Amino acid sequence: MAPSRGTHPPISHTTSTPSDEKALTQQSNSALANAKRNFTYLISPTSTTTSTRPTRLRTRALLRTLRYISQFILWRLVRWAKYAAVGALVAGIGATAFGSVITGAAWIAAPPTIGVSVMASVIWGVGKFAARRLHRRWEREGGDVGHERREMEEMEGSSVRREGAYGVDVGPRVMPW
Repeated sequence: MAPSRGTHPPISHTTSTPSDEKALTQQSNSALANAKRNFTYLISPTSTTTSTRPTRLRTRALLRTLRYISQFILWRLVRWAKYAAVGALVAGIGATAFGSVITGAAWIAAPPTIGVSVMASVIWGVGKFAARRLHRRWEREGGDVGHERREMEEMEGSSVRREGAYGVDVGPRVMPW
C-alpha cells in the first residue's frame, strides 16, 4: 500500500481450523483410494468385483476406452518394432559378403522387369487356353465314362461298337435297316 494511507496489519487469508485440515485429509485419502480403484479397473476390468470397480458408468466407460486404445497403441508399437528389427536384420545381412551373393541370386530368381512379367503372363495365358481346350476335348470324348468304355474295348475286343461317341452309342453291331 501507499505510505500515505498508513500501515495496516497483514490480513491472513489462510486461516485453518482443525476441522478443515481433517476434511482436507479425508478428501485426499478418498482421492487416493479412487485413483487406486480406477487404476485397478483400468488394468483388468473383468477381474474386479462390483465393490472394487468405479461406481459411475461414465468413469467405467472412459477407463475401458482408455484401456482398449492403449492396447491398440501398444500392439501397434510392437508391430512396428518387429518391422524395424526385421529391417535391421536384413540390412545387416545385406551389408555382408553373404548378402551380396544372396542379392544376386534373388535378382536371377525373381527379376523385377516388365518384360519378364509380360512373358510370365503370356505363358500363363497359353497354359490356361490349352488346359481349357484339352478339358473340352476330354468332355466330348465322354469324360470318365468314355475312358472306361475305351479300356473295356481294349480288353474285350470288338464286342463294343466303334462308331459314335463313347458312353452314348454302345451295344452290339446292328444294322439300322
